[in-house]
Amino acid sequence: MELWHFPALVAGGILCGIINALAGGGSFVTLPLLLLIGLPPQIANATNRVAITLQCGAGVATYHRHGVRPWRHLPPIAIAAGLGALLGAYLAAHIDETAFRRVAALLFVFMIATVFIDAKRWAKGDSQGRIKPYLYPVFFLMGIYGGFLQAGLGTLLISTFVLLGGFDVVSGNALKFSLAFVFTAVALALFAGVGHVRWLHGLCLAIGTMTGGIIGARLVMAKGARWVRVVVVLSAIGAILKLLFSG
Repeated sequence: MELWHFPALVAGGILCGIINALAGGGSFVTLPLLLLIGLPPQIANATNRVAITLQCGAGVATYHRHGVRPWRHLPPIAIAAGLGALLGAYLAAHIDETAFRRVAALLFVFMIATVFIDAKRWAKGDSQGRIKPYLYPVFFLMGIYGGFLQAGLGTLLISTFVLLGGFDVVSGNALKFSLAFVFTAVALALFAGVGHVRWLHGLCLAIGTMTGGIIGARLVMAKGARWVRVVVVLSAIGAILKLLFSG
C-alpha cells in the first residue's frame, strides 16, 4: 500500500457507509476505488467484503440495541442465501479473470437500475411481516449474486422485505443488514481461504464504512438523497469502464 491509499480508502468507506444507509449501492464506490489503487478485480471484489461484513454487523447490533429484532424470520432465508453465497463466491474465486471482468461489468449494468428503487415510497407494512415460501428461491438467487459481486444488492433486499414480505422499512432494513451479514461473511470466509483478501485494505475501508454508517443513520429520514444516487451511478459507470478496458 502507498501512503495515500490509507486516507483514500477511509474516505471512500465513509461515502460508502452513507450511501448504504441512504440509498444502497455503496459498493459501487468502494469497488472502483479498490480497482483504482491497483488491486486486480477478483482481489478487489474479495477485499470489499471485509468492510461490508463489519458494517452489516454494526448495523445488526444497532437495530438490536434499539429494540428492532425481527430475527425469528431470519434462519430459513439465511440458509437459502448462505448456500447461494457459497456458490456465487466459488464462481467468483475460480472464474478466469477476463471472464470475471465481463460478467462483473454486465452485472454492474443490471444492478445500476436498483439504485433508483426507493422502497420507502411503498412502505405500508409492519414489523410483523411474513416470508412466504416462494421467496426462498429468490433469496437463494440473491445469495448467488451477493457471493459473486454484492454491489447494489442491499436495495433489492430491502425492497423484497418491504414489497413482498410486508415488513415496514425499519424492520426490513434490520433484516437486510442481518441477511447481508450472513452471506457476506460466508463469501468472505471462502475468499480468505483461497488467499484473495487484502486485509489491511479491507480494514481501512471498514473504518470508513462504519463511520459513514453512523452519519448515514442520522440522515436516513432526511430528504435530498438524490445526489447520493448520482455518485453511485457515476462510480458504477467508472467501474464498468475500468473492468472492460483495463488490463
